[in-house]
Amino acid sequence: MTTDYTFIDFDGVILDSEERMLERKYDLGLHDHKNEIEFDAYFEYTNLHPEEWDYIIKEATSINNSVEIIKELESLKRKIAILTKIHTLQEMKVKMEVLRKSLEILCPVIFVPPGVKKHQVVIPNNQLLIDDSKKNIKRWIENGGRGLIFDPTIDNDTDEKVKSLEFLLKR
Repeated sequence: MTTDYTFIDFDGVILDSEERMLERKYDLGLHDHKNEIEFDAYFEYTNLHPEEWDYIIKEATSINNSVEIIKELESLKRKIAILTKIHTLQEMKVKMEVLRKSLEILCPVIFVPPGVKKHQVVIPNNQLLIDDSKKNIKRWIENGGRGLIFDPTIDNDTDEKVKSLEFLLKR
């Protein structure tokens, strides 16, 4: 057993909130999900309409039993932490409410503010990151960590991708 942490992304790994956010952004006429200016416009919109985060996060569902697996990992006293990007303070607030009150997940939560990369907030130091973003995993590995891409659509886990957090129960 190692003393290193396993870091788990929130959006797109634990809950389907990322998919819900992209859907809402699209509904507002912001269709280019690679355009940072459109994302900035959407996050400005969420500042004016903070209830948007309620729909995106509070109504999101667990992906491939991620919530249940995290709770089991906590009961086994595994060293896990949630490492999640935030775009607004309201998003941070709602994520904490959902994690602590609704889902009753108690592991550490580390927030990454806009303009900062995950590997800058937490030094990878050979620790594992599970994230649905290939860019985040690439940067994490380039900075001395180990990373797995979370892809719930694949049939079987590989050395680079996992479809569920279930493998963490067997470590």
